[in-house]
Amino acid sequence: MKVEELRKRNNRLEEEKLSESENSDMTKIVVYLRGSRLSDMDQELVRQDILDIILAAKERGEEMSQAIGLDYKSFCDEVIAEMKPKGVEERVEETFITVLMSASVLLMIKMIFFTVEMIRSVFVNEPVHWNVPVSYLELFFVIAGIAAAWGVVKIILNDAFDENDRRTKILISMIFAAFIAFFTLMYGFHIGTGVLFEINLIAGYTVAIVLYLISKRCSRK
Repeated sequence: MKVEELRKRNNRLEEEKLSESENSDMTKIVVYLRGSRLSDMDQELVRQDILDIILAAKERGEEMSQAIGLDYKSFCDEVIAEMKPKGVEERVEETFITVLMSASVLLMIKMIFFTVEMIRSVFVNEPVHWNVPVSYLELFFVIAGIAAAWGVVKIILNDAFDENDRRTKILISMIFAAFIAFFTLMYGFHIGTGVLFEINLIAGYTVAIVLYLISKRCSRK
């Protein structure tokens, strides 16, 4: 069975067999597993095993907490410790997909903003340029943005069981504050604002779409 098929099966079981509170707890477990060192297939297999345990307990008239204990995080950690971690190839593939997806989104945003500016130029009778300038700062912004987004997601996944999400909010706020402050200073002092290269507007849209399609194709393997 492929990962996507197993994921759909698990989703269906959760929706049909679990109560609202059990579904909420199971969602936290799934989120925590997403941030683990397990492969996608192993994550879904663990999820399937946990679901089977919970459903068997429900048939006996027991609660979810009676089946796997009250400390869901410790339970997940014990299961994860017994599983084989994802290999180097899979980690590289995940990073590759993340970079492609993020780059496609950021490039598309850049093209849309330039298109809006180009339309404005038409209405005010200014020269229209089809080549989109990309500065050193913007390229660095893309790299830093991808790294920051990865960090934020990792924090959220690791804090899935944190009922008081104060730590999560503080860490995410610090990342965004540092990110904005750094690039505000860079832009304010005109550091890295020189043009690195130019890309045709149509070519930019095409590249963004191609990168997105490649990332989606790779993620479905």
